[in-house]
Amino acid sequence: MKHRSIIFILLVISLAFAQEIELTIAHGMTGGADRTAFDQIVAAFEAENPNIKVTQIAQDDDLYEDTGLITLLQSNDPPDIFFEFGGERVASNAANGFAADLTEALTEENWQDSFIEAAWSAPAGTMVDGRVYMIPTNLDVTTVIWYDKATFDEFGLSEPETWTEFVDLVKTLSDNGVTPIIFGNQEFWPFGNWAGHIVARVVSAEKFDAAFRLEEPFNQAEFVTAFGYFEQLAEVNAFNADMPSLGADPAMSAFFNGAAAMHPIGSWLVSTALDSAPEDFQYDAFNTPLIPGGLGDPNSIIGLSTGYQISAKTEHFAEAVAFMKFFTSKVNQITWAEAGAFSPVHGAMEEADLNEHTKKLAQLFAEASSIVPPPDTGYPQEIADIFYQGAAYVAAGLKSPEDALMWVDEQLAPMKN
Repeated sequence: MKHRSIIFILLVISLAFAQEIELTIAHGMTGGADRTAFDQIVAAFEAENPNIKVTQIAQDDDLYEDTGLITLLQSNDPPDIFFEFGGERVASNAANGFAADLTEALTEENWQDSFIEAAWSAPAGTMVDGRVYMIPTNLDVTTVIWYDKATFDEFGLSEPETWTEFVDLVKTLSDNGVTPIIFGNQEFWPFGNWAGHIVARVVSAEKFDAAFRLEEPFNQAEFVTAFGYFEQLAEVNAFNADMPSLGADPAMSAFFNGAAAMHPIGSWLVSTALDSAPEDFQYDAFNTPLIPGGLGDPNSIIGLSTGYQISAKTEHFAEAVAFMKFFTSKVNQITWAEAGAFSPVHGAMEEADLNEHTKKLAQLFAEASSIVPPPDTGYPQEIADIFYQGAAYVAAGLKSPEDALMWVDEQLAPMKN
């Protein structure tokens, strides 16, 4: 009898272990307030679901976006859930069979209705041919111009409203030995995103779209005018000398520590600053100033939705959906928003105790008349990368606008065949 009891206990234990499910989640959060909040949400989910163990696959964000995620997706054991940028990348993952269709799952318990309408709009990039392939968890502004308030106060500077005022401000800083703008452009996208927004302000929406779809050349008058604004900044020594070789994360850290007056980058700076900036560091932000005579929307903002896709190959689809429902519940999205995110869930932003910088981003979103997606999420990555490199040549003073755009077209020519 004693032996039977021992066997029974061992059987129960073995069944308990056998029923435990490992749910893998890949993302690019290696630290910061957002990672702390995410860890808290994961721990709460595991407490409510003791048979599910969540394993996070965290990579450096630049590595993740470049080669890390695609390597994971092409492996024999892709993550069950993975972070992604809305737009072209979501569509590509769907087309390549990496991402599951989540449309039906969102109809359950009115899950889709818990999000604001903008989460399912075309600029958000969560849908492909009317089907949902990404659950949004953040509405990201991908470039605003963050500035060091102490430096602005020292030189009596205020937020510029026009491009001319902006250039004058940059010149004042440069003439006084202050690096006006710091970029870590080693991977091209930091300046490239901002360049995309400037170009979208200058070039008509139709020509912008046609060029990025390779239906028209980049080397035409409107684009030359737009690239001329990069040249104008280079001529007044706007950028840090090591801009081409510096990484995005070191550039942000340098900004926090007084290396430059301004740092154009996205909304994720807020959560990073909560964890990494000196306690006495005071900063604020403004949108790209008005550019005269532009044919694009003068009051646009550059941004997109980010979120998570579920693998089409997962063996734990129901559990993955359960985690995403838990993550996007209002109570957890309040936690997420208080870590610096701009939550797309109804009521989260209104009820969260937001810091002043998240409130400022919400204000900039509200004031914008349209959202321009970054070229590397709105269009194929390989096209955006070449555009970004062309813009970087001009910002570094290595090519004229015309020569840079000619180079862009030459590099893109094989893709048209």
